[in-house]
Order: sequence, then structure tokens, then C-alpha cells
Amino acid sequence: MEDARREVLRGFVRDQGGYARVVQAFRLTPSQGSYLSQLIARDSAASFGERSAKNWEERLKLRPGVLVRPDMPGLPQLVRSADDLPFLPGFEGLNVPVLAAAASMGGGAERMEDDFVVGRITVSPQWIAKTIKPLTKPENLRFIHGYGDSMEPTFSDGDILLVDTGVRHPDIDGIYVLAANERLFIKRVTERIGGGHEITSDNPKVKTVQALDGSQPVEVLGRVVWAWNGKKL
Repeated sequence: MEDARREVLRGFVRDQGGYARVVQAFRLTPSQGSYLSQLIARDSAASFGERSAKNWEERLKLRPGVLVRPDMPGLPQLVRSADDLPFLPGFEGLNVPVLAAAASMGGGAERMEDDFVVGRITVSPQWIAKTIKPLTKPENLRFIHGYGDSMEPTFSDGDILLVDTGVRHPDIDGIYVLAANERLFIKRVTERIGGGHEITSDNPKVKTVQALDGSQPVEVLGRVVWAWNGKKL
């Protein structure tokens, strides 16, 4: 576990331009800088336990859990192949914004007037090109949180979702972020044979069927292209 944490941390330091730039950018004290150099050294014997991993996640503004549990489901591939996912040394990553806005998979979440970026997750461009198809362009990708149970088992309450915000019309069947009545929703949108579209939930216990036919104002804010649980949508 500690070796995996060190490998992820080495990748982050290299992506940031090296040890000196990390120390400067994050204003590390001399003792913190010294400890960091010990952790990323190839022959390091420095302890890198869970408490220390949590502290470094906060100090370096890393995604929660990436150092504490690099072996958790959905994360092992992040530290094994530059062709798959991020957080590996030696490749350039795309910093995808994480928005404060959250969309509901149930009754709807209140829509913010503006998008607030609360963090970034680095994603491999090779992984995007290989996995996210179709895609308007990588710069349109955003991460948001989804809450509620109406889309289970496709994804669950609290999952991080990758959204192509360049999609503004449901041209293909899929899962979309929708805005209606000043609220945000995550629902499946399917084209009807007779024209128009149908909005539904994936959870069979939640009966949500609504027509998207222009009779009411519904704005498409993007298409969900990936859930952080590793399920392609």
C-alpha cells in the first residue's frame, strides 16, 4: 500500500514540473519539503501511513482517496498505465474542472447561477481519445457529483460523473444533465419512434417517464460520458 502511495505521489510531483516547483507552489515548509523528498525517493524507507496520506491529499489539493486508498475499486488502473488513466509519471494530463454544481438523480438539485470550480482531476488525453466517444472536444469536459438513487444501478448516490458540456441536444440516446424549473436533473433521454424524446430513470423502483417534446422548457447542459465507478455510459 505504501509503495502504491509513493508511486502516485511521484507522478503528481513530476506532472507539476518537479519537486522544487511543488515546494514553491504549495508553500511547503522546510520540514514538509524534506519529508516530501523522502517519500518520493526511489529507495525511500519513510513511513507513508493513512494519516500521512490524508494530510498530503489536503496539502497538495489532491482528489480525496487517491493517496489513502490507491488500491480501492476503480482506482488501480490509475497507477498502472499511461494509456488508461491519470496520476502516473511521465505523461501530460488534461486538467478537467470539478464543478461545485451537483445534479440530482431524484427530485432535482437547485441550479447555481454560475459554475464554480472547486478542484481539478487530471485525466490522460490518451484515455480520453480511446474511451470517450463521441466527444465534442476535451476542453468541454467537466466533473460533477450526482445525488439520489433514481439512476441505480447505472451509478449510485455520490458518484463523480464526467460530463461533455458541449452537447446541447440529445442527438443520441444516453444520460444527460438537464435543467428545468431552476433545478438540475440527471436522467436517461431516449428518442421516441414517433418523434420527440422520453425522459426516464434507470431505477425500476422510481417511475419517471416524461416527454421531452418542446411543450415545456428543458435545457440540455451536457451528456454524461463516464461515471467514476468505472462504468462506461
